[in-house]
Amino acid sequence: MGDVLDQISRMGTYFIEFETPFSWHLRAVNRVLYSGESKYQRIAVVEFKDLGKALVLDGKVQSSLFDEYVYHESLVHPAMVLHGNPQRVLIIGGGEGATAREVLKWDTVKEVMMVDIDEDVVNVSREYLPEMHGGSFSDNRFKLLIGDGRRFLEESGDRFDVILVDATDPLEGGPSYLLYTVEFYRLVKSRLTPNGVFATQATNTAYALKVLAVIYRTIGSVFSRARVYQSYMHSYDAPWGFVVASDASDALQLTPAMVDDALAKHVRGGTRYYDGLTHVHMFTLPKHIRAALEDRSIKPATDSNPTFMPM
Repeated sequence: MGDVLDQISRMGTYFIEFETPFSWHLRAVNRVLYSGESKYQRIAVVEFKDLGKALVLDGKVQSSLFDEYVYHESLVHPAMVLHGNPQRVLIIGGGEGATAREVLKWDTVKEVMMVDIDEDVVNVSREYLPEMHGGSFSDNRFKLLIGDGRRFLEESGDRFDVILVDATDPLEGGPSYLLYTVEFYRLVKSRLTPNGVFATQATNTAYALKVLAVIYRTIGSVFSRARVYQSYMHSYDAPWGFVVASDASDALQLTPAMVDDALAKHVRGGTRYYDGLTHVHMFTLPKHIRAALEDRSIKPATDSNPTFMPM
């Protein structure tokens, strides 16, 4: 055992990411490109030996060059395909610009508004993560507002065809937990056009399955059609959950041909992960996840009784 530890020690520096109070994983680091702290969170850009460059917020890997496209295509394209003709899109969060990158692939899009609370994350991403934002910050259809996304919805009368939440997990004391409550989802619904679609990241379907189920039931109490789907993220060492919702259409009714036709017609530059067959795979959930989602004892989260990750 001593020889193994000696060998690991000689390999270099390591980053520890805690998943729960009882589990964590370890990643070897080539170098740290940036490390700092904003008034909201700790920010780092790290080059891992296996994941390449990655954005890390409050000790949690948010995106890595290894598989960020899996996450961002999963968040963006099911909602865009479900709408069919999205022209105005709002992104809440999304600081590294990769969500905007995927939205801007759609030739139907005339305006993308991104509202992120942390200007430091945006500026760090601009400088250190050009591979992720892909120039989206410079697109003439893109508008950036630094501020609280929920407050923006409260104060703005704007309406959008698609609203996407690409925020950090609901961590107690973190900047995002009030983006996962009934009050927030009602606000989102009020800012959608009649055929509007909403999608959010919803934590993982492994050790945070109960949190995901709360998010699903909360959204389902506001929208008539809410669907959970998942994609495996090697960067997170977990399958990651999302929820897409609408009062006008149902993601389960999209066939592989419908998805492929929409992508071929409207998406410039194509996709690396998402297509018609992948859509079916993402929305085909195993039995234990379906059981958790159907558990009637799980109640929606509210501002006064929010849900938090198990940390």
